[in-house]
Amino acid sequence: MALAVGTPADEPSVVRGFTSSVLGRVRSPQVGAAMWRRFGRRRILFSAYPLLAGPPFTWRAEGTPSAAVRALFDGTSLFPWALCLDVRRLALCFVQATGEVEVRLRLEHLTDDACRKFHIDQVGFRLLCTYIGPGTEWVDDAGIVRHMWPMEVGLFKGAKVPGGGPRVLHRSPPLGHLPAGRRSRLVLCIDQGRADRPW
Repeated sequence: MALAVGTPADEPSVVRGFTSSVLGRVRSPQVGAAMWRRFGRRRILFSAYPLLAGPPFTWRAEGTPSAAVRALFDGTSLFPWALCLDVRRLALCFVQATGEVEVRLRLEHLTDDACRKFHIDQVGFRLLCTYIGPGTEWVDDAGIVRHMWPMEVGLFKGAKVPGGGPRVLHRSPPLGHLPAGRRSRLVLCIDQGRADRPW
């Protein structure tokens, strides 16, 4: 298993850091994905866990970061304040890192295997953050399958980003082999707004 487009051996295609500023490095021609390792987000977890008590769902919204976040959580009976604020923060990080103006948000509670095959997204940039459950799996330059940690933020360069450079294969982690009580994931996906394909 390897990257769809190669990168020089001395230039890793995935950069990682402990501050949100690392996400902006995804615009470098040598970088296919940037990952922000986050710790200590207990308030967000406490805010998010009640959403997993119900059945699986997919919430979607589009617009400027603030407008999209308001629409995403509009009508939620158990309003998850801390989660809402974090989604807004990540939407703002997305537009700052990519130069986009509008975003498409998708918040999903998953309990089954989603994108099982390693792939490159047919979009521009895509931000992924798993709040609860197993994180996104990705393939490093040596062909080793790695995984993102809960709360870690990954900004991936999709197939529709102009220019060459590396693209990083990734997928949703398989859940079917896990005990029923461990199959839930709460995942945020952010794409550029006004994409030319349907949800």
